[in-house]
Amino acid sequence: MLQLINISKRFGPVAALDNVTLSLRRGAIHGILGENGAGKSTLMNILFGLAHPDTGKIELDGRRVRIVSPVRAQRLGIGMVHQHFKMVESLTVLENISLAAARGLWSPGRRELIGRIRAWTDKLHWNLDLEKPVADLAVGRRQRVEIVKALCTGGKLLILDEPTAVLTPQEVAELIPPLRAVAAAGMTVLFISHKLAEVQKLCDRITILRKGRVVYTGAINELDAGQIAEKMIGARLKFPRLTDHQEQPDNAPRRDSGELAPPRLELRNVSIRGSRHGAWPLLNVNLSVRSGEIHGIAGVDGNGQDFLIRCILGQLEPADGNVIFGDSPDSHRKTPGTRSGTPLGYIPEDRLREALVLPLSVQANLMLKRYHTSPFAWMGLCRFGRWRQRSAELIGQFDIRCPDAQTPVGTLSGGNQQKVVVARELGEKPRLILAVNPTRGLDVGASAFVMNQLLAARREGAAILLVHSDLDELLAISDRVSVLYNGQLQETSWPDASREQIGKMMLGIA
Repeated sequence: MLQLINISKRFGPVAALDNVTLSLRRGAIHGILGENGAGKSTLMNILFGLAHPDTGKIELDGRRVRIVSPVRAQRLGIGMVHQHFKMVESLTVLENISLAAARGLWSPGRRELIGRIRAWTDKLHWNLDLEKPVADLAVGRRQRVEIVKALCTGGKLLILDEPTAVLTPQEVAELIPPLRAVAAAGMTVLFISHKLAEVQKLCDRITILRKGRVVYTGAINELDAGQIAEKMIGARLKFPRLTDHQEQPDNAPRRDSGELAPPRLELRNVSIRGSRHGAWPLLNVNLSVRSGEIHGIAGVDGNGQDFLIRCILGQLEPADGNVIFGDSPDSHRKTPGTRSGTPLGYIPEDRLREALVLPLSVQANLMLKRYHTSPFAWMGLCRFGRWRQRSAELIGQFDIRCPDAQTPVGTLSGGNQQKVVVARELGEKPRLILAVNPTRGLDVGASAFVMNQLLAARREGAAILLVHSDLDELLAISDRVSVLYNGQLQETSWPDASREQIGKMMLGIA
Protein backbone atom coordinates (compact mmCIF):
# COMPACT_ATOMS: atom_id res chain seq x y z
CA MET A 1 0.00 0.00 0.00
CA LEU A 2 2.80 2.42 0.91
CA GLN A 3 6.51 2.33 0.14
CA LEU A 4 9.33 4.56 1.35
CA ILE A 5 12.34 4.01 -0.88
CA ASN A 6 15.90 5.08 0.07
CA ILE A 7 14.74 7.92 2.34
CA SER A 8 17.58 10.03 3.81
CA LYS A 9 17.40 13.13 5.98
CA ARG A 10 20.20 15.15 7.55
CA PHE A 11 20.13 17.91 10.12
CA GLY A 12 23.50 19.61 9.68
CA PRO A 13 26.21 16.98 10.21
CA VAL A 14 23.77 14.50 11.80
CA ALA A 15 22.17 11.81 9.60
CA ALA A 16 18.70 11.33 11.13
CA LEU A 17 17.74 8.83 8.39
CA ASP A 18 20.20 6.99 6.18
CA ASN A 19 18.81 5.22 3.10
CA VAL A 20 15.66 3.90 4.83
CA THR A 21 13.39 1.61 2.82
CA LEU A 22 10.06 0.50 4.28
CA SER A 23 7.02 -1.28 2.83
CA LEU A 24 3.60 -1.24 4.51
CA ARG A 25 0.92 -3.77 3.61
CA ARG A 26 -2.76 -2.90 3.46
CA GLY A 27 -4.70 -4.02 6.52
CA ALA A 28 -1.55 -4.77 8.56
CA ILE A 29 -0.40 -3.40 11.93
CA HIS A 30 3.27 -2.52 11.53
CA GLY A 31 5.45 -1.61 14.53
CA ILE A 32 8.33 0.88 14.40
CA LEU A 33 10.95 0.42 17.13
CA GLY A 34 14.24 2.06 17.98
CA GLU A 35 16.23 3.95 20.57
CA ASN A 36 15.78 7.65 21.22
CA GLY A 37 17.47 9.36 18.30
CA ALA A 38 17.14 6.32 16.02
CA GLY A 39 15.06 8.30 13.50
CA LYS A 40 11.49 7.15 14.31
CA SER A 41 10.06 10.64 14.80
CA THR A 42 11.81 11.99 11.70
CA LEU A 43 10.38 9.14 9.63
CA MET A 44 6.85 9.76 10.94
CA ASN A 45 7.18 13.52 10.36
CA ILE A 46 8.14 12.83 6.74
CA LEU A 47 5.11 10.57 6.31
CA PHE A 48 2.79 13.22 7.77
CA GLY A 49 4.30 16.15 5.87
CA LEU A 50 5.98 17.83 8.84
CA ALA A 51 9.45 17.24 7.36
CA HIS A 52 10.75 16.63 3.85
CA PRO A 53 13.36 14.02 2.84
CA ASP A 54 16.66 15.09 1.30
CA THR A 55 16.68 12.06 -1.00
CA GLY A 56 14.39 9.13 -1.74
CA LYS A 57 10.78 8.77 -2.78
CA ILE A 58 7.36 7.75 -1.42
CA GLU A 59 4.89 5.63 -3.36
CA LEU A 60 1.23 5.27 -2.39
CA ASP A 61 -0.86 2.62 -4.16
CA GLY A 62 1.85 2.29 -6.79
CA ARG A 63 2.21 5.97 -7.72
CA ARG A 64 4.79 8.47 -6.51
CA VAL A 65 3.53 11.19 -4.15
CA ARG A 66 5.02 14.28 -2.49
CA ILE A 67 3.77 14.89 1.04
CA VAL A 68 4.50 18.59 1.49
CA SER A 69 2.23 19.31 4.49
CA PRO A 70 -0.13 17.62 6.99
CA VAL A 71 -3.08 18.83 4.89
CA ARG A 72 -1.63 17.03 1.87
CA ALA A 73 -1.05 13.92 4.02
CA GLN A 74 -4.68 13.92 5.15
CA ARG A 75 -5.90 14.32 1.56
CA LEU A 76 -3.85 11.25 0.68
CA GLY A 77 -5.58 9.34 3.49
CA ILE A 78 -2.89 9.57 6.20
CA GLY A 79 -3.94 10.40 9.77
CA MET A 80 -1.68 10.73 12.80
CA VAL A 81 -2.24 10.54 16.56
CA HIS A 82 0.59 12.40 18.26
CA GLN A 83 2.09 11.38 21.59
CA HIS A 84 0.94 14.68 23.12
CA PHE A 85 -2.73 15.27 22.34
CA LYS A 86 -3.53 18.06 19.87
CA MET A 87 -6.92 19.32 21.06
CA VAL A 88 -8.55 22.54 22.28
CA GLU A 89 -9.78 21.54 25.73
CA SER A 90 -12.46 24.22 25.99
CA LEU A 91 -14.17 22.94 22.80
CA THR A 92 -16.42 19.90 22.49
CA VAL A 93 -15.45 16.57 20.95
CA LEU A 94 -17.38 17.40 17.76
CA GLU A 95 -15.80 20.86 17.48
CA ASN A 96 -12.29 19.42 17.82
CA ILE A 97 -12.92 16.85 15.08
CA SER A 98 -14.48 19.55 12.91
CA LEU A 99 -11.36 21.70 13.30
CA ALA A 100 -9.16 18.83 12.13
CA ALA A 101 -11.46 18.00 9.20
CA ALA A 102 -11.57 21.60 7.87
CA ARG A 103 -9.74 22.37 4.62
CA GLY A 104 -9.07 26.10 4.33
CA LEU A 105 -12.42 27.88 4.05
CA TRP A 106 -14.28 24.60 3.56
CA SER A 107 -15.51 22.46 6.43
CA PRO A 108 -17.76 19.38 6.28
CA GLY A 109 -21.36 19.95 7.32
CA ARG A 110 -22.42 18.93 10.79
CA ARG A 111 -24.64 16.07 9.57
CA GLU A 112 -21.95 14.73 7.22
CA LEU A 113 -19.27 14.88 9.93
CA ILE A 114 -21.44 13.21 12.57
CA GLY A 115 -22.24 10.45 10.07
CA ARG A 116 -18.53 9.95 9.41
CA ILE A 117 -17.79 9.82 13.16
CA ARG A 118 -20.63 7.38 13.86
CA ALA A 119 -19.45 5.08 11.09
CA TRP A 120 -16.09 4.71 12.80
CA THR A 121 -17.35 4.55 16.40
CA ASP A 122 -19.78 1.78 15.39
CA LYS A 123 -16.92 -0.24 13.90
CA LEU A 124 -14.83 0.33 17.03
CA HIS A 125 -17.75 -0.27 19.43
CA TRP A 126 -17.07 3.06 21.12
CA ASN A 127 -19.59 5.51 22.50
CA LEU A 128 -18.45 9.14 22.31
CA ASP A 129 -20.46 12.07 23.69
CA LEU A 130 -19.85 14.53 20.88
CA GLU A 131 -21.19 17.52 22.82
CA LYS A 132 -18.95 17.01 25.85
CA PRO A 133 -16.01 19.42 26.34
CA VAL A 134 -12.66 17.69 25.95
CA ALA A 135 -11.55 19.16 29.31
CA ASP A 136 -14.13 16.92 31.04
CA LEU A 137 -12.82 13.69 29.49
CA ALA A 138 -10.50 11.19 31.16
CA VAL A 139 -7.18 10.45 29.47
CA GLY A 140 -8.40 7.20 27.91
CA ARG A 141 -11.44 8.96 26.39
CA ARG A 142 -9.22 11.72 24.98
CA GLN A 143 -7.12 9.04 23.32
CA ARG A 144 -10.27 7.68 21.66
CA VAL A 145 -11.18 11.15 20.39
CA GLU A 146 -7.70 11.54 18.88
CA ILE A 147 -7.97 8.18 17.11
CA VAL A 148 -11.45 8.93 15.72
CA LYS A 149 -10.23 12.36 14.61
CA ALA A 150 -7.33 10.77 12.73
CA LEU A 151 -9.61 8.17 11.15
CA CYS A 152 -12.10 10.81 10.00
CA THR A 153 -9.36 12.92 8.41
CA GLY A 154 -7.32 9.98 7.02
CA GLY A 155 -8.65 6.71 5.68
CA LYS A 156 -5.68 4.66 4.41
CA LEU A 157 -2.91 4.91 7.01
CA LEU A 158 -3.19 5.55 10.76
CA ILE A 159 0.05 6.58 12.52
CA LEU A 160 0.05 6.09 16.31
CA ASP A 161 2.97 7.72 18.16
CA GLU A 162 3.31 6.20 21.66
CA PRO A 163 -0.49 5.85 22.04
CA THR A 164 -0.37 3.90 25.32
CA ALA A 165 2.09 6.09 27.26
CA VAL A 166 -0.62 7.58 29.52
CA LEU A 167 -3.07 4.66 29.69
CA THR A 168 -3.77 2.11 32.43
CA PRO A 169 -3.35 -1.63 31.70
CA GLN A 170 -7.13 -1.96 31.32
CA GLU A 171 -7.27 0.95 28.86
CA VAL A 172 -4.38 -0.55 26.88
CA ALA A 173 -6.21 -3.89 26.71
CA GLU A 174 -9.38 -2.09 25.57
CA LEU A 175 -7.44 -0.32 22.80
CA ILE A 176 -6.13 -3.46 21.09
CA PRO A 177 -9.43 -4.86 19.67
CA PRO A 178 -10.42 -1.50 18.08
CA LEU A 179 -7.02 -1.22 16.39
CA ARG A 180 -7.45 -4.72 15.00
CA ALA A 181 -10.90 -3.66 13.78
CA VAL A 182 -9.32 -0.67 12.00
CA ALA A 183 -6.87 -3.02 10.26
CA ALA A 184 -9.69 -5.44 9.38
CA ALA A 185 -11.50 -2.52 7.71
CA GLY A 186 -8.56 -2.26 5.28
CA MET A 187 -6.51 0.50 6.92
CA THR A 188 -2.82 0.14 7.65
CA VAL A 189 -1.75 0.98 11.22
CA LEU A 190 1.76 2.22 11.96
CA PHE A 191 2.39 1.68 15.69
CA ILE A 192 5.31 3.37 17.48
CA SER A 193 5.99 2.30 21.05
CA HIS A 194 8.77 1.66 23.55
CA LYS A 195 6.74 -1.10 25.25
CA LEU A 196 7.86 -4.36 23.73
CA ALA A 197 5.05 -6.42 25.28
CA GLU A 198 2.43 -4.26 23.55
CA VAL A 199 4.23 -4.42 20.21
CA GLN A 200 4.45 -8.21 20.45
CA LYS A 201 0.76 -8.48 21.33
CA LEU A 202 -0.55 -6.12 18.65
CA CYS A 203 1.73 -5.96 15.60
CA ASP A 204 1.98 -8.32 12.62
CA ARG A 205 5.36 -7.03 11.42
CA ILE A 206 8.02 -4.72 12.84
CA THR A 207 10.83 -2.53 11.57
CA ILE A 208 13.73 -1.69 13.90
CA LEU A 209 15.78 1.47 13.37
CA ARG A 210 19.24 2.07 14.85
CA LYS A 211 21.18 5.27 14.22
CA GLY A 212 18.94 6.19 11.30
CA ARG A 213 19.24 2.85 9.50
CA VAL A 214 16.92 -0.14 9.19
CA VAL A 215 18.52 -3.09 11.00
CA TYR A 216 15.55 -5.46 10.87
CA THR A 217 12.20 -5.87 9.13
CA GLY A 218 10.11 -8.99 9.49
CA ALA A 219 7.32 -10.83 11.25
CA ILE A 220 6.95 -10.09 14.95
CA ASN A 221 7.03 -13.78 15.93
CA GLU A 222 10.54 -14.26 14.55
CA LEU A 223 12.16 -12.47 17.53
CA ASP A 224 11.64 -12.57 21.28
CA ALA A 225 11.73 -9.45 23.50
CA GLY A 226 15.42 -9.85 24.30
CA GLN A 227 16.37 -10.15 20.64
CA ILE A 228 14.28 -7.10 19.75
CA ALA A 229 15.97 -5.06 22.49
CA GLU A 230 19.40 -6.28 21.37
CA LYS A 231 18.76 -5.15 17.78
CA MET A 232 17.49 -1.77 19.03
CA ILE A 233 20.55 -0.92 21.11
CA GLY A 234 23.18 -3.21 19.57
CA ALA A 235 23.92 -5.08 22.80
CA ARG A 236 22.34 -7.42 25.32
CA LEU A 237 20.23 -5.54 27.86
CA LYS A 238 19.76 -6.27 31.54
CA PHE A 239 16.20 -5.50 32.56
CA PRO A 240 15.73 -4.52 36.21
CA ARG A 241 13.57 -6.84 38.27
CA LEU A 242 13.03 -6.74 42.02
CA THR A 243 13.13 -10.13 43.76
CA ASP A 244 12.76 -11.24 47.37
CA HIS A 245 16.43 -12.28 47.57
CA GLN A 246 17.81 -9.10 45.99
CA GLU A 247 20.63 -7.54 47.97
CA GLN A 248 19.38 -5.42 50.87
CA PRO A 249 21.07 -2.16 51.96
CA ASP A 250 23.59 -2.63 54.75
CA ASN A 251 22.18 0.17 56.90
CA ALA A 252 18.50 -0.82 56.75
CA PRO A 253 16.78 -3.68 58.63
CA ARG A 254 15.55 -6.57 56.49
CA ARG A 255 11.80 -6.44 55.81
CA ASP A 256 11.34 -10.11 56.69
CA SER A 257 12.79 -9.51 60.17
CA GLY A 258 9.69 -7.57 61.21
CA GLU A 259 11.80 -4.51 61.95
CA LEU A 260 11.17 -1.40 59.83
CA ALA A 261 13.77 1.15 58.83
CA PRO A 262 13.15 4.75 59.95
CA PRO A 263 11.11 6.93 57.56
CA ARG A 264 12.90 9.63 55.59
CA LEU A 265 9.65 11.22 54.42
CA GLU A 266 6.19 11.23 55.98
CA LEU A 267 2.90 12.84 54.99
CA ARG A 268 0.33 12.86 57.79
CA ASN A 269 -3.30 13.59 56.85
CA VAL A 270 -2.22 16.05 54.16
CA SER A 271 -4.99 17.85 52.28
CA ILE A 272 -4.69 20.59 49.67
CA ARG A 273 -7.54 22.84 48.62
CA GLY A 274 -7.87 23.47 44.89
CA SER A 275 -8.56 26.71 43.06
CA ARG A 276 -12.20 25.78 42.52
CA HIS A 277 -14.58 26.06 45.47
CA GLY A 278 -14.97 22.76 47.26
CA ALA A 279 -12.24 20.99 45.25
CA TRP A 280 -9.63 18.95 47.13
CA PRO A 281 -6.84 17.79 44.77
CA LEU A 282 -5.34 15.91 47.76
CA LEU A 283 -7.48 14.64 50.62
CA ASN A 284 -6.17 13.06 53.85
CA VAL A 285 -3.05 11.61 52.26
CA ASN A 286 -0.88 9.47 54.54
CA LEU A 287 2.46 8.27 53.21
CA SER A 288 5.81 7.10 54.49
CA VAL A 289 9.02 6.35 52.60
CA ARG A 290 11.68 4.44 54.52
CA SER A 291 15.40 3.98 54.10
CA GLY A 292 16.34 1.19 51.73
CA GLU A 293 12.98 0.93 49.96
CA ILE A 294 11.26 2.14 46.82
CA HIS A 295 7.69 3.22 47.48
CA GLY A 296 5.83 3.42 44.17
CA ILE A 297 2.85 5.69 43.53
CA ALA A 298 0.71 4.40 40.65
CA GLY A 299 -2.03 6.39 38.98
CA VAL A 300 -3.29 7.85 35.73
CA ASP A 301 -1.95 11.37 35.16
CA GLY A 302 -4.23 14.08 36.54
CA ASN A 303 -5.29 12.40 39.78
CA GLY A 304 -3.29 14.65 42.09
CA GLN A 305 0.30 13.65 41.34
CA ASP A 306 1.36 17.21 40.56
CA PHE A 307 -0.10 18.50 43.84
CA LEU A 308 1.58 15.69 45.80
CA ILE A 309 4.98 16.48 44.29
CA ARG A 310 4.68 20.24 44.75
CA CYS A 311 3.59 19.71 48.35
CA ILE A 312 6.66 17.57 49.11
CA LEU A 313 8.93 20.12 47.43
CA GLY A 314 7.47 22.93 49.54
CA GLN A 315 5.88 24.73 46.58
CA LEU A 316 2.36 24.23 47.99
CA GLU A 317 1.27 24.65 51.59
CA PRO A 318 -1.22 21.99 52.77
CA ALA A 319 -4.51 23.17 54.16
CA ASP A 320 -4.30 20.36 56.73
CA GLY A 321 -1.67 17.90 57.85
CA ASN A 322 2.11 17.84 58.00
CA VAL A 323 5.02 16.92 55.75
CA ILE A 324 7.99 15.64 57.76
CA PHE A 325 11.54 14.97 56.58
CA GLY A 326 13.96 12.69 58.40
CA ASP A 327 13.18 11.02 61.69
CA SER A 328 12.80 14.17 63.77
CA PRO A 329 9.26 15.41 64.65
CA ASP A 330 10.37 19.04 64.36
CA SER A 331 11.76 18.65 60.83
CA HIS A 332 8.63 19.96 59.11
CA ARG A 333 9.17 21.16 55.59
CA LYS A 334 9.54 24.68 54.18
CA THR A 335 13.02 23.86 52.94
CA PRO A 336 13.05 20.11 52.17
CA GLY A 337 16.46 18.53 52.21
CA THR A 338 17.99 20.91 54.74
CA ARG A 339 16.66 19.41 57.98
CA SER A 340 17.95 16.34 59.82
CA GLY A 341 20.67 15.79 57.24
CA THR A 342 18.23 14.66 54.56
CA PRO A 343 19.43 15.95 51.16
CA LEU A 344 16.81 15.50 48.45
CA GLY A 345 17.46 14.20 44.93
CA TYR A 346 14.67 15.21 42.56
CA ILE A 347 14.15 13.78 39.04
CA PRO A 348 11.21 15.74 37.58
CA GLU A 349 8.85 14.53 34.88
CA ASP A 350 9.72 17.26 32.36
CA ARG A 351 13.50 17.47 32.15
CA LEU A 352 13.42 20.24 29.52
CA ARG A 353 11.33 22.64 31.63
CA GLU A 354 12.26 21.70 35.18
CA ALA A 355 15.69 20.06 35.24
CA LEU A 356 17.98 21.40 32.52
CA VAL A 357 19.16 24.73 31.14
CA LEU A 358 19.47 23.71 27.50
CA PRO A 359 21.91 26.41 26.23
CA LEU A 360 24.36 25.68 29.08
CA SER A 361 27.02 23.00 28.87
CA VAL A 362 26.81 19.49 30.27
CA GLN A 363 29.32 20.56 32.93
CA ALA A 364 27.28 23.59 34.00
CA ASN A 365 24.10 21.51 34.24
CA LEU A 366 25.87 18.89 36.35
CA MET A 367 27.00 21.63 38.75
CA LEU A 368 23.69 23.53 39.02
CA LYS A 369 23.02 22.41 42.61
CA ARG A 370 26.57 22.65 43.99
CA TYR A 371 28.39 25.38 42.04
CA HIS A 372 28.28 27.77 45.06
CA THR A 373 29.30 25.27 47.75
CA SER A 374 32.66 23.89 48.88
CA PRO A 375 34.82 22.52 47.29
CA PHE A 376 33.44 23.99 44.05
CA ALA A 377 33.54 27.60 45.22
CA TRP A 378 35.70 29.61 47.61
CA MET A 379 34.71 32.99 49.04
CA GLY A 380 32.13 33.45 46.30
CA LEU A 381 34.51 32.50 43.47
CA CYS A 382 33.96 29.45 41.26
CA ARG A 383 36.75 26.87 41.24
CA PHE A 384 36.45 25.67 37.64
CA GLY A 385 39.18 23.08 38.02
CA ARG A 386 37.05 21.30 40.60
CA TRP A 387 34.03 21.65 38.26
CA ARG A 388 35.92 19.93 35.44
CA GLN A 389 37.13 17.15 37.71
CA ARG A 390 33.69 16.38 39.16
CA SER A 391 31.83 16.61 35.85
CA ALA A 392 34.35 14.21 34.25
CA GLU A 393 33.74 11.75 37.09
CA LEU A 394 29.95 11.93 36.66
CA ILE A 395 30.13 11.66 32.85
CA GLY A 396 32.13 8.45 33.20
CA GLN A 397 30.13 6.99 36.08
CA PHE A 398 26.72 7.54 34.42
CA ASP A 399 27.84 6.86 30.83
CA ILE A 400 26.79 10.27 29.48
CA ARG A 401 27.63 10.18 25.78
CA CYS A 402 28.73 13.63 24.65
CA PRO A 403 31.70 15.03 22.69
CA ASP A 404 32.99 16.75 25.83
CA ALA A 405 31.79 18.41 29.04
CA GLN A 406 31.44 21.80 27.29
CA THR A 407 28.82 20.50 24.83
CA PRO A 408 25.45 22.32 25.21
CA VAL A 409 23.10 19.89 26.90
CA GLY A 410 20.32 20.83 24.47
CA THR A 411 22.21 19.11 21.64
CA LEU A 412 22.19 15.69 23.35
CA SER A 413 19.64 12.94 22.76
CA GLY A 414 16.76 12.58 25.21
CA GLY A 415 18.35 9.59 26.89
CA ASN A 416 21.65 11.38 27.48
CA GLN A 417 19.85 14.49 28.74
CA GLN A 418 18.10 12.30 31.29
CA LYS A 419 21.43 10.76 32.28
CA VAL A 420 22.70 14.29 33.06
CA VAL A 421 19.72 14.82 35.37
CA VAL A 422 20.15 11.42 37.04
CA ALA A 423 23.91 11.99 37.48
CA ARG A 424 23.39 15.37 39.13
CA GLU A 425 20.60 14.19 41.42
CA LEU A 426 21.99 10.77 42.41
CA GLY A 427 25.73 11.44 42.12
CA GLU A 428 25.95 12.95 45.60
CA LYS A 429 24.13 9.94 47.12
CA PRO A 430 21.10 11.68 48.66
CA ARG A 431 19.24 9.91 51.43
CA LEU A 432 15.84 10.79 49.93
CA ILE A 433 14.98 10.62 46.22
CA LEU A 434 11.81 11.80 44.49
CA ALA A 435 11.52 10.43 40.92
CA VAL A 436 8.54 11.38 38.74
CA ASN A 437 7.99 9.41 35.51
CA PRO A 438 11.79 9.15 35.19
CA THR A 439 11.67 7.09 31.96
CA ARG A 440 8.96 8.96 30.05
CA GLY A 441 9.99 9.36 26.42
CA LEU A 442 13.07 7.13 26.82
CA ASP A 443 13.89 4.04 24.79
CA VAL A 444 14.21 0.61 26.37
CA GLY A 445 17.97 0.91 26.91
CA ALA A 446 17.85 4.33 28.57
CA SER A 447 14.84 3.25 30.65
CA ALA A 448 16.69 0.20 31.97
CA PHE A 449 19.69 2.40 32.84
CA VAL A 450 17.57 4.83 34.89
CA MET A 451 15.71 2.05 36.72
CA ASN A 452 18.97 0.26 37.56
CA GLN A 453 20.37 3.51 38.97
CA LEU A 454 17.36 3.80 41.27
CA LEU A 455 17.88 0.20 42.39
CA ALA A 456 21.54 0.96 43.10
CA ALA A 457 20.54 3.96 45.24
CA ARG A 458 18.07 1.75 47.10
CA ARG A 459 20.81 -0.79 47.85
CA GLU A 460 22.90 2.01 49.33
CA GLY A 461 20.10 2.88 51.77
CA ALA A 462 18.27 5.73 50.02
CA ALA A 463 14.54 6.20 50.53
CA ILE A 464 12.91 6.52 47.11
CA LEU A 465 9.45 7.79 46.23
CA LEU A 466 8.72 6.74 42.63
CA VAL A 467 5.68 8.41 41.03
CA HIS A 468 5.15 6.60 37.74
CA SER A 469 2.31 6.17 35.24
CA ASP A 470 3.99 3.12 33.64
CA LEU A 471 2.68 0.32 35.83
CA ASP A 472 5.02 -2.37 34.48
CA GLU A 473 8.16 -0.36 35.29
CA LEU A 474 6.73 0.71 38.66
CA LEU A 475 6.02 -2.88 39.71
CA ALA A 476 9.39 -4.06 38.43
CA ILE A 477 11.36 -2.22 41.12
CA SER A 478 8.94 -1.13 43.90
CA ASP A 479 8.95 -2.68 47.38
CA ARG A 480 5.61 -1.09 48.25
CA VAL A 481 2.93 0.36 45.96
CA SER A 482 0.15 2.85 46.63
CA VAL A 483 -2.45 4.11 44.16
CA LEU A 484 -3.44 7.77 43.82
CA TYR A 485 -6.95 8.20 42.45
CA ASN A 486 -8.97 11.41 42.52
CA GLY A 487 -6.66 12.93 45.15
CA GLN A 488 -6.87 10.01 47.57
CA LEU A 489 -4.02 7.61 48.29
CA GLN A 490 -4.62 3.95 49.02
CA GLU A 491 -1.85 1.48 49.79
CA THR A 492 -1.99 -1.91 48.08
CA SER A 493 -0.81 -5.27 49.38
CA TRP A 494 1.94 -5.42 46.74
CA PRO A 495 3.69 -7.76 46.05
CA ASP A 496 0.71 -9.93 47.00
CA ALA A 497 -1.70 -7.79 44.95
CA SER A 498 -1.94 -8.59 41.23
CA ARG A 499 -1.19 -6.21 38.39
CA GLU A 500 -4.87 -6.35 37.37
CA GLN A 501 -6.06 -5.40 40.87
CA ILE A 502 -3.75 -2.38 40.93
CA GLY A 503 -4.90 -1.41 37.44
CA LYS A 504 -8.52 -1.46 38.62
CA MET A 505 -7.63 0.77 41.57
CA MET A 506 -6.03 3.23 39.12
CA LEU A 507 -9.46 3.46 37.43
CA GLY A 508 -11.26 3.97 40.76
CA ILE A 509 -12.63 0.43 40.96
CA ALA A 510 -12.30 -0.78 44.56
